[in-house]
Amino acid sequence: MVLRTWAVMASLALLGASSIPICFAAHAPGSRIITFDVPGADLTPGDYNGTYVQGINDWGVITGYYEDANFVVHGFLRSTEGKYTSFDAPGADTGANSNAGTFPNSINDAGAVTGYLVDPSGVARGFVRSPEGGFVVFDAPGAAGNGTYPRAINLEGATVGYYLDSGGLFHAFLRAPSGSFTTWVGPGSCTTNGSEGCYGTGALSINIFGTVAGGFQDNTVNEVSHGLVRAPNGKFTAFEVPGGNTLYGTGCPGCAPGINDFGAIAGIYTDNNYVFHSYLRSPQGKFTPIDAPGAGTGPGQGTGCSSDCPLTINDLGFIAGTYIDTNYAFHAFLRNPEGELTLIDVPGAGSGAYLGTTCQYFCGLSLTQSGTLAGSYTDANNTYHGFLWVP
Repeated sequence: MVLRTWAVMASLALLGASSIPICFAAHAPGSRIITFDVPGADLTPGDYNGTYVQGINDWGVITGYYEDANFVVHGFLRSTEGKYTSFDAPGADTGANSNAGTFPNSINDAGAVTGYLVDPSGVARGFVRSPEGGFVVFDAPGAAGNGTYPRAINLEGATVGYYLDSGGLFHAFLRAPSGSFTTWVGPGSCTTNGSEGCYGTGALSINIFGTVAGGFQDNTVNEVSHGLVRAPNGKFTAFEVPGGNTLYGTGCPGCAPGINDFGAIAGIYTDNNYVFHSYLRSPQGKFTPIDAPGAGTGPGQGTGCSSDCPLTINDLGFIAGTYIDTNYAFHAFLRNPEGELTLIDVPGAGSGAYLGTTCQYFCGLSLTQSGTLAGSYTDANNTYHGFLWVP
């Protein structure tokens, strides 16, 4: 098991998004789904192995990772034509049964990839892979050998993510294309570590201007989650979605909100009944809740998930995410700027609890400007596969 551009009309749509009703489209006529497995991926039933898609750029190039039959993880690129390139970051542990290796998380439109490697001592280190295949491996200042985890890279080559300090506290970081670092914690962030329920601060997405979206947990007794925006000038804006549970808050540990170049953010919050909802936050700070038809309304169900559940938003205002039904099966949705929802299920996806199209752990979800969605699904045998949903 694995360890774990532009459009003027978009700005107009986002300005008025908070007043647009949510409609439902049962299907998308003319859309098609392409499924794939990276050559060399272990497809043994029940092992939670396979292909884990993490990102797609506007040229249609996909990145992610796969686990082979020796329990070694490798990065991959899938070209628009369906050709594969496998790669290992320098220093990654490639020993048999290591459950370690190379874990790409994001690709930009220039073809640069960021992610992390796990070395033979079990330490996570960040990397950037250039379009030509060269690597820069790095550790965030203060990581102290406890791990550096890049999550996203923008067109300029700026990388964001989080690292663990010597006490196991999570800090956010921004690595500039020059290699210089800026690190931070959210205002009033908790100060312990994950074993005590404090996951600190994470920087999880970045747009072309350097605006960063993420989240943090505060230092109250419940360590409530909050959304956090960092402007290019370093100014912080913390936020909570109206109607969110004051115990659980906005976001969740590892949940990656998406941000587009206009500054609109898509993310997750939890209500008083521990039901998940997604939201759109406009650049002006107005909120629109998003609930997928078919999403369950019981605890641990809804539109979103409890951990590592990504949302993605493009510059036209399309949003893609996850919803969980009454059987705790996972499905994908796509919301257009007018509020219409298309529900997406990959043929062959499992229909049992914690199976289906998208997933809670290891799965990314990425959306191009043209509306093509890339992600992973799990089949009935707990095996992961990649998919493309093409409008």
